[in-house]
Amino acid sequence: MKVEYKSLFLGFLLGIVSIFSVFYLSGDIKTEFSFTAGESDLELNKNIEVRIEKTIENGDDITNVFLKGAGDVTKEELEKELEKILQKQGIDRKTTNINIEMDIQG
Repeated sequence: MKVEYKSLFLGFLLGIVSIFSVFYLSGDIKTEFSFTAGESDLELNKNIEVRIEKTIENGDDITNVFLKGAGDVTKEELEKELEKILQKQGIDRKTTNINIEMDIQG
């Protein structure tokens, strides 16, 4: 079997030029790739706002907590967020005079 180096070199050169031209032409295309697993895409439609006010009325300390949920928020999620915030702020539900208002806007 006789190998013609001229044809082999020409085929090799043509292959390299073709690959680089495809890369060059497709290089201007902007691509975006995203991958989500589980329920993380559901978290994007949820917004929970928490506001804590401490006031003194007639010598009594009163803590007002306002929770406002928007989007796909459930009451259970608001309660979990409330427990997290109260624990973070060091507020005990049993010993503190506390008023809690929850509002969910769909």
